[in-house]
Amino acid sequence: MTTGVSALCERDGELASLARWWAETAAGTGRLVLVGGDAGAGKTALIHAFGRRLSGARILGGSCEPLTTPLPLGPLRDMADALPGPLRQELTGTPDPMAVRRMLLTELSGGGPPTLLVLDDAHWADEATLDLLRFLGRRLGACPAMVVVAYRQDEVGPRHPLRVLAGDLAALPTIRRLTVPPLSEVAVARLAAGTGLDPAELHRRTGGNAFFVTQVLADGGATVPATVRDAVLARAARLGPGARDALDAVACLGTRAAPWLVEAVSGRSSGDLDECVERGLLTAEHGEVAFRHELVRVAVQEAIPPGWAADLHRRALAVLAARPDGEVEPARLADHAQRADDRAAVLVHAPRAARRASTLGAHKEAAAHLRRALDADPGPPSARRAGLLEELGRQCHLADDLDAALRAWREAVEGWRAVGDGHRQGGALVGLAVTAAHLAREIPLGEKACDEALGLLAGRRPGPEFALACAVRGKLAAMAFRNADAIACGERLLATAGDPLDPPVRALALLPAGIGRAQSGDPAGLETIARSIRLAREASAYDQAGLGYFWLQLICVTRRWYQEAERWYGEALAFTDDHGQEVWRQWLRAFRSRALLDQGRWDEAEALASEVLRTAGADDGRKMLSMVVLGRLRARRGDADPRPLLSRVRTTMVTAEPYVGWIIGATPALAEAEAYADHAGQVAAIVHPALAAAVEQGEPWLAGELAYWLARADGPVTVPPPAAEPYRLQLAGRPRESAERWQEIGCPYEAALALADSADEMMLREALALFDRLGARPMRDITARRLRHLGVRDIPRRPAGPAGPEGLSLREREVLTLLADGLRNAEIAESLFLSRRTVEHHVAAVLRKLGVANRGEAARYARRNGVTVRSRG
Repeated sequence: MTTGVSALCERDGELASLARWWAETAAGTGRLVLVGGDAGAGKTALIHAFGRRLSGARILGGSCEPLTTPLPLGPLRDMADALPGPLRQELTGTPDPMAVRRMLLTELSGGGPPTLLVLDDAHWADEATLDLLRFLGRRLGACPAMVVVAYRQDEVGPRHPLRVLAGDLAALPTIRRLTVPPLSEVAVARLAAGTGLDPAELHRRTGGNAFFVTQVLADGGATVPATVRDAVLARAARLGPGARDALDAVACLGTRAAPWLVEAVSGRSSGDLDECVERGLLTAEHGEVAFRHELVRVAVQEAIPPGWAADLHRRALAVLAARPDGEVEPARLADHAQRADDRAAVLVHAPRAARRASTLGAHKEAAAHLRRALDADPGPPSARRAGLLEELGRQCHLADDLDAALRAWREAVEGWRAVGDGHRQGGALVGLAVTAAHLAREIPLGEKACDEALGLLAGRRPGPEFALACAVRGKLAAMAFRNADAIACGERLLATAGDPLDPPVRALALLPAGIGRAQSGDPAGLETIARSIRLAREASAYDQAGLGYFWLQLICVTRRWYQEAERWYGEALAFTDDHGQEVWRQWLRAFRSRALLDQGRWDEAEALASEVLRTAGADDGRKMLSMVVLGRLRARRGDADPRPLLSRVRTTMVTAEPYVGWIIGATPALAEAEAYADHAGQVAAIVHPALAAAVEQGEPWLAGELAYWLARADGPVTVPPPAAEPYRLQLAGRPRESAERWQEIGCPYEAALALADSADEMMLREALALFDRLGARPMRDITARRLRHLGVRDIPRRPAGPAGPEGLSLREREVLTLLADGLRNAEIAESLFLSRRTVEHHVAAVLRKLGVANRGEAARYARRNGVTVRSRG
């Protein structure tokens, strides 16, 4: 932390912003404020100075720690003593992350004084803490609470989980951003007055970093050190030997420690520790000692000789492991064990830390602990190693790192095979199949794994592994649109389940049965899926319930049952949000973007698909579906050429096309784009083989759409038997009836396409009006040419595109939001799946329309005026 003088130097604007947002909070409209800046910029000092100005407020604070693997819900543990009894007890026991989130929200919503909740060093936050922030960010609006999240901007890249979180919440009205800039040369000169130091040189060497400046000034040297490390170590060198040992011990123990622990680890007296406080290297607060800034701790830690550091970690491990069970977090013990290079201790504490992290919903951290344990056990295959790999596969899957999960499951399968445990091998194969089903390109692997698992498990007493294998096999059949097979798998499971009242097994059995019936066109199948979800929820099988919601949306959107999709979407999104199921939540939003596209709500579809692309963790069907939505929008609007994007999806989907091509829709999307580019030969080449496969598969909407695009390119075609009714009418030369059916379903663009196929002036005018309303320039121009060919002259002019309040298009507002987050053009291009040149054009347009000179001014404009893209579902 910086000193009091420099903390407030040149911070009037930032303090005024915080005060303004606090006034909104005190009035009952909560805020989540993201405070970014470089390490040492003075973020913490600014927040503390702001907190001291508040009167009648309740202030809670906690920090994330730089452990090798972050401590789950670490900031809440920090503030536990200040929290009410029930929440404190929940945190100190075996917390249910959903219960913690709800209890904290209830506390912040209470009738007491407004609350300032500070989470510092969020760049080190664990997954459970980020889930908590995501949860609060969507609900703070009705709370008299301001949550301030401080983080190092220079450590948060475009793919950092905190950056993903910020992008996910960007459109919410509760979110505010603040950047703490470096000090100017004038401010540095004011601070250095009377020291004899050259202010210009001091500013140049420190870059205006408030902490660096104060450390150099505190050292009292006549010259400016080359680095802050030199300034810190110069002060530490003046300590006596005992005090320096105590300082080293604190550096190894973390950001703060109890004096008794420092004495036990260092072997030095309390007087030696007091010397560190008196010399200003440590502070003493609330019965603990801590470094004044993390940069000081790092400088001291890096200067400790390796042998002495390992010895300190061994001592810390011995002292802390002897404490009563549950008093010390397993993650802290695992961290000391690893730093002490004690492999036996790592194998004890890392799996315990993984279980603890998983319980709290911190699956990325759980996976990191398991990898640590595996590194400590590099020997030949063993049951212990296979079990660790199996759990790693599970945690990576839950953490949305599906490629890593697949690798771990494969190794686990081979491990159990090597030790000769067929039952556990079958269970690992089912896990492999579940993960493969999420990665569209790996669905064939999933089917193979499932069949092998059923072969291994069929001769044994039916158990949960067999039940899951049957259910997964049914869902994989449903993905390939083999609906009868899906129903048969569900019925087989019901017949072998034993007790028909067992909720988890019944939920597993009902799901494929309901899916198969609903996809066959029977809406009653949706209620069967809903029963499966209710049973899963009652049995606390939350991931199974999330899977059920996924299928409800998939079926409703692909069957074009939009009212049913709307009916379930809110409930499904709330459930996955409450339970931190980001994988399922992103799938729901991807399907939602497809539904919005189909229903003509194109701006909303674009915004939501772009968000999924930015925030989804795996390059799987969620991203593929979102890329198809964006590609179709570009094609229909006549924007940048969508064919490279759609070709990329289609290439990625090669192995999965027979299974989920009807879900993702890359082939008809690419055919549509080629049709608008007037490449009839390309359309035919794309559609012919895909149409034959779609007819064989029997999926009505894909077969109908492919036949439609082939007819546009090649002339009349035989109507495929499975084609959905609107396409059958269209292909049979009945455009008015087809358009009416499309309008009944809720698809205005497809209705306009049907009308545009007519030679009737009235129908063409209707199509033109629909294309104009949607902003569909290519088909609008084609339709206008057809009208002119008929001799029509009073054709309306093409309307201008919509723009936001600042005169910015939706895409320009999206670029401005990311620019305000500090992203460079290349990072914006990566986030939005645009070319760098396209982003450069958007940025130039933003600067011109806002009338600002540079990116910094544009970013300040965005933060000052709360510019975001439209709120998404």
